[in-house]
Amino acid sequence: MSKVFKLLLTLAFAASIFNFGTISTEAAAQTITNGTPWKDTSGASLQAHAGSILQVGSTYYWYGEDKIHNSANLKAVAIYSSTDLKNWTFQSNALTTASAPELASSKIERPKVIYNVATGKYVLWGHYENGTDYSLARVAVASSSSPTGPFTYHGSFQPNGMQSRDMTIFKDTDGTAYLISSSDNNYNLRIYKLTSDYLAIDSEMNMIYEGDHREAPAIVKKGSIYYLITSGASGWYPNQAKYSTATSLNGPWSALQPIGNSSTFYSQSAFILTVQGSSTTSYIYVGDRWNPSALGDSRYVWLPLTLNGTTASMDYYEKISIDTATGAVSGVSNGTLISQGKPAMAQSALGTNPASYANDGNYQTEWVGTSVTWPHWWQVDLGSNYTIKTVDLSWWMMNGSEGFYQYKIETSLDNVNWTVALDRTSNTTYGFTSDSLYATARYVRINMVNADLWNNPGNWYTPRLWEAKIYGTPATAAVTTRWTSHNFPTRYIANDAGNAKIVENPTLANSEWIMVPGLADPAGVSFQLKSNPGIFLRHYNYAFVAQTNTGGAFAADATFYKVAGLADSGKFSFQSYNFPTRYIRHSSYNLRIDPISTATEKSDATFSVQ
Repeated sequence: MSKVFKLLLTLAFAASIFNFGTISTEAAAQTITNGTPWKDTSGASLQAHAGSILQVGSTYYWYGEDKIHNSANLKAVAIYSSTDLKNWTFQSNALTTASAPELASSKIERPKVIYNVATGKYVLWGHYENGTDYSLARVAVASSSSPTGPFTYHGSFQPNGMQSRDMTIFKDTDGTAYLISSSDNNYNLRIYKLTSDYLAIDSEMNMIYEGDHREAPAIVKKGSIYYLITSGASGWYPNQAKYSTATSLNGPWSALQPIGNSSTFYSQSAFILTVQGSSTTSYIYVGDRWNPSALGDSRYVWLPLTLNGTTASMDYYEKISIDTATGAVSGVSNGTLISQGKPAMAQSALGTNPASYANDGNYQTEWVGTSVTWPHWWQVDLGSNYTIKTVDLSWWMMNGSEGFYQYKIETSLDNVNWTVALDRTSNTTYGFTSDSLYATARYVRINMVNADLWNNPGNWYTPRLWEAKIYGTPATAAVTTRWTSHNFPTRYIANDAGNAKIVENPTLANSEWIMVPGLADPAGVSFQLKSNPGIFLRHYNYAFVAQTNTGGAFAADATFYKVAGLADSGKFSFQSYNFPTRYIRHSSYNLRIDPISTATEKSDATFSVQ
């Protein structure tokens, strides 16, 4: 084979990998839900924390930390593949404790992979520590001839003899690669040029940040401008992400500016994903929502990232839509934002921090009460009746003194009579909460019952709220139904003093239900009590209760799929959302969620609407 022909083949292969804009793919737009457990195509927990995604042809490879063992120590650097960025297939492990002797008891954090065209190698860098503490502050390097491995481990070292903890690597458009590293006990952020094979340090460049205590760097280039996002250093707790820009990696870099809310929507930056398609190029902030008590249950947060000139911005969305073919990326909300700029009031407010600051659309302004008084409320007048679907709340954060709020979301049609639409007095989430609910209201009140500081349980600070965003749709007339037993037509599904039962001729107040979109899945239904809209029908273990919505697991337990009646197809049965083999049925006067097999059970699980 001639050298010229070999060169042409090499160039063609490189173009097939890196000319993303001309890739043809059959993948359709996919919708991803933030903050929920993600599964791979085998149904196993997707473990790719603090990692990076590399595109090779039409396939994306996600490299990340496997934390399924709930430890900071290395189990594996996992590799997944996808063509649509939603459906991920486990491929292999890039590194495990058996890959090298010094990995047997170690930590490998923030694994990043780039491709070297000249050597044909996929090169992995990560933060290396021993298995007992964080005293070594090194980088680790490995490489492979295939994106799925096996990877050869080349060892660990301190770049130029300097500490290196949170880090990333970046390949510029000219093929030169760089290491960006949090150094000097995380106070300084350094940048190094890598050697041409990407396996070592060539030289140190100008420091990016000095004395700013930044970590978790994530970088992207758009046109001639580099955008760098970092987090503060507050352990596993979230904090305010900040960004800066430059036209040269060697600086100067602009002053740090906040992006997102005070907790970065309860996440920490992992990397910035570029999605280049046939119509446009989009950017996605990829973050980790760490769960320090169960690291394997840490979640992922993907948000559209807007880069415009020297500014960067992002907002929270319950879901994100991604079309890898066209490159289109957009946020998906449950309804439209209906609270911003509407009249707000509070139990008390500082003159410099009025109630209106909590719904002005600015994450950098906050409402602050005048005294340390609990409970304390803030509310908004939406102007007309809406069906409330989602409430996003940005809470107060102060690095190292994080506090979680315990609260209730209350609703009213007349600003006089209030209903608890969602009880979150058991909340322990810091910084940011996103709650799904279903209520019809003109007025929405956030009743802050208490707050707790993780390192000082005494609640000593003044109630405050950075931002409240309420999503919904214009209210429509509610359809009220009463559900009677198929085999006992005078018995109805009813609220019996907090227990849900089948009751003989109950009052309307206890047996009229509004059938609303399912709290956990709008394709299903939930039973909302007309006389007390905060009360929903919920199964708990095998029994049924009528309770105030508390979010979380409650939503799944209160969601059902309405199907053709098991004993009479002209009537209806209700299948459990989270236990698909179980149905609502009555046993004597008690309601249960049970598997159904016999003719009697089918009859007991069939209801008609009145």
